[in-house]
Amino acid sequence: MNAVRFTLTSLAFLFSVSVMAQENPPPPWKGEAEAGVIVVSGNNDSESYNAKAKTEYTVDKNLYAAFGRYLKTTSLGVESARNWEAGVRYERQFTDYLSVFVGQKAESDIFNGYLQRDSTDAGLKYFLTKTDEFTWTLEAGYRYQKTLPTTGQTTHDNLGRIYTEVNKALDKTLAFKYWAEYLPNFTEPEAFLANTEASLNIMLNSVFSLKLAYLLQYQNQPPADGKYSTTTTTMNLVAKF
Repeated sequence: MNAVRFTLTSLAFLFSVSVMAQENPPPPWKGEAEAGVIVVSGNNDSESYNAKAKTEYTVDKNLYAAFGRYLKTTSLGVESARNWEAGVRYERQFTDYLSVFVGQKAESDIFNGYLQRDSTDAGLKYFLTKTDEFTWTLEAGYRYQKTLPTTGQTTHDNLGRIYTEVNKALDKTLAFKYWAEYLPNFTEPEAFLANTEASLNIMLNSVFSLKLAYLLQYQNQPPADGKYSTTTTTMNLVAKF
């Protein structure tokens, strides 16, 4: 119930931001949505669906963002993967290169050992490089995390968070993005997390593009039903607005 309420709240926020942006054109805003579907029929029927969306609204030196993603895979009528994430984030810019942020998100991955994981973030964001063709950002902060595993008791953890992201325009139609995240666990040192993703984006026109991405997620002390690492490869159609 909490996950449903949080997801609906995030979607309501996403919708309200879009409405405000349309009613008040001057404040800059942007959004991005992507989706992919793979259906295989024959000796081994399988279906895979994934979707992802993000919107940002900027007024003065304040940035408000909402994001979400969903993935589901079935093979021969049996579900083999299902995970989702929804969250919101606020940033306050101090200079062109430095800002502070707070965020809240909920996520679920039952095939990786947890029904729901809630995270509260706070920290600093700094641009190491910032041009039209190349940006490199670094984030450092604190995360409070509550995890409800598929088996066992709920855990509460205090973590650090170090995040870096590189965006590079290779030419007018091709762009590369790479990010990496490391979360040391101060409550349970062996239970650290690490995530990374590399992606290529090929522009089709001013709105649509194709995105190929490879995501690796690692948890050093997984829940009883979880795995140490999971990988996800996607090829999606992306729309920017």
